[in-house]
Amino acid sequence: MAPEHLHGSAFGLLATVQAVGNLIASALAGLPYTVTSPMVAFVYVAACMALALLGLAWAAMTSGSRRPVARRRLRAI
Repeated sequence: MAPEHLHGSAFGLLATVQAVGNLIASALAGLPYTVTSPMVAFVYVAACMALALLGLAWAAMTSGSRRPVARRRLRAI
């Protein structure tokens, strides 16, 4: 998706966003684990995953394109 000369920067940005998301998610799940009980934390995380799944399903159904994304053949390095 990114221009070829920006592939490295795009991967770096992706890794940064994932790392920040992992840090925030760990803190948000660890708080109810510590304050209440592990069961509350697991139910909270399961509810977040279910909401994310519903959001992805909704986005897939409402997107205008039904065609699969064209894939480029990988070049041998």
